[in-house]
Order: sequence, then C-alpha cells, then structure tokens
Amino acid sequence: MAHFPDFYSVDENKNYFPNYPIAAKWEIQRGHREGKTYRALLDRLEMADVCWRPYEEHREIQKFDEIFWYSGWIMCGVDKLYRHLPERVKRQYGYVQDIPRPPTDVLSMQDTHIVQAFLDFRFHTIKGDSWGQPTGDMPWLYEDKYMIWYRQVSHPQILPPIRGSHLRPANEEHIIAHQRKQHQEIGLPDTFDMVNGVIFQADDYLGHEGMRNEQLSTALRDVGERLAPIMTRRRRRPRRQQEQEQEQE
Repeated sequence: MAHFPDFYSVDENKNYFPNYPIAAKWEIQRGHREGKTYRALLDRLEMADVCWRPYEEHREIQKFDEIFWYSGWIMCGVDKLYRHLPERVKRQYGYVQDIPRPPTDVLSMQDTHIVQAFLDFRFHTIKGDSWGQPTGDMPWLYEDKYMIWYRQVSHPQILPPIRGSHLRPANEEHIIAHQRKQHQEIGLPDTFDMVNGVIFQADDYLGHEGMRNEQLSTALRDVGERLAPIMTRRRRRPRRQQEQEQEQE
C-alpha cells in the first residue's frame, strides 16, 4: 500500500503509533478480493503511480541498517521461506535500478543453513561497489535496457487487453527495440540507426571549417546516400498495409 497509494481505498488507522511498521498506518476497506482490477492497474502502471521510497519519513524510528542489504533466503516461522533480494528494488534504497540476477540463481538451502546465513548476514550483503549510482532527486531512474527486461521478463502483461480499455503506457526504449526486431525479421534497414548515422556524419562535416565547394558537394552526396534507404523503405510498404489501403479506397 505504501508503494501504490492510489490503488486502494483505505482508512487511516486511528490506533497507529510512529513506532509501528509503515503498513500499519492504514486499514483496508472491504471489497478487495477481486484481483482482476488490480492486475489491470498493474498492467498500466506508470512511474508517477509509484511511491519509490515510502520509508524515508520513518527513518527517525528505524534507521537504515546494513542488514537491509542482505541478499538470500529468509524464514518466517518454520514453514515460510522467501528470497530477500534487494538488488531487485534498488530504487527503494535510493540507487539506479539495473537488470538483476534471476531469483533462481539463489539456490535452495536447508533451514539450518538459512538461519546460519542470516546470523552471518555481513557475508551475504550487497557491498557498496555493487550499489551503483544514486538516484538523487529522480527516484525512478533505471539503466539502459532495463525497461525492455522489465516488460519482457519481470512484468509482462498479466491480462489480455479489454476492448475499449486504455492501452498499456508505451516506453520509448521498448518501442525502439520492438521496431528493430520487426525490421530484422522482414529484412529492412532500421530507420533509427540510419538517422543516427546521418546525424553523426553531418556533425563530423560541420566540425571541419573552411570546406571547399568540392568537399561540401561530396558531403551532401554522402548524406543523400545515407538517407536514400529510408525513402526506399517508405515506398516498400508491407503487403498488409497495402491491402488495408486498397480496402479503404
């Protein structure tokens, strides 16, 4: 609830004390057993919907401790075992999120070994050189290719889209990767790469002052040759698109 404050209808817990856990600040109202609504919300989750560091206001009560970086198995009672992997939620710790290791890399352990590992937690914490860069005033920051991994591995779409509902928010990095994959499958050059190449070439030419007319003509010819495949691709529309256009006519 602390991370997704707008997802639930909650009432303030009148019996809450500052030394209680953050989750005890609210009382959930009735009518939350239907999970379909929340799955749809998670499918359309945007960064503005998330409170990345809800525990910062609680630091006077619970200071940040080294044990919070413990990465491995933890036990609750004798029959509940969970993987505690802070590297998967670095933004809660104030660091830029990268692509974490798969949870299956944390191999199963016997109960006695789990207890001993937790007692010796300093040997199993994520060290400072692996924390990465601080997020500063932008707690949502992530490394390149993280959103591609997030959409394909960590949080693929839970439910098929309902007709007429809002689409899942687009991410620029994911869109570019999807377009490149499509271009590779049909054997067409990628527009993004071509435009980037033209910009790089133009910047290089602009860096040479005092170019003669002959050199300038060569430079323009090179730029034109780089742009030519884009126009070719524009003319070679997919067959499905051509058929749709003919039907509309």
